[in-house]
Amino acid sequence: MNPITTRLAGVTHGDAQANIKKYGGPGIGHYDLIREPANPHDSNAIRVAYLGEIFMGYVPAPLAATVAPLMDQGRKLVAEFVHINRAPGQETIGMTVQIVELKSQNAPQAG
Repeated sequence: MNPITTRLAGVTHGDAQANIKKYGGPGIGHYDLIREPANPHDSNAIRVAYLGEIFMGYVPAPLAATVAPLMDQGRKLVAEFVHINRAPGQETIGMTVQIVELKSQNAPQAG
């Protein structure tokens, strides 16, 4: 899978604003993508969380419709920090991430 760059959705819900300010930055590692098939708003919902628990936002619905089936097939996808989104004069911030596939640690290495 080629990397996919996207802005997170839902960044004004819950603790996302505070969490992005605290955990949104280079060098943080990766963010977990967590499927929420029972989400009442979207059965393809994918929550983005730091350390599997700290809510950062959601993969936008149109993209989640493409990514969710890959996750449901067992592919391990994560999000990596790209940058913080901040409009001039606005207090609300967002975050752009790149969705990438983790390769199996047991896969043969080229060499």
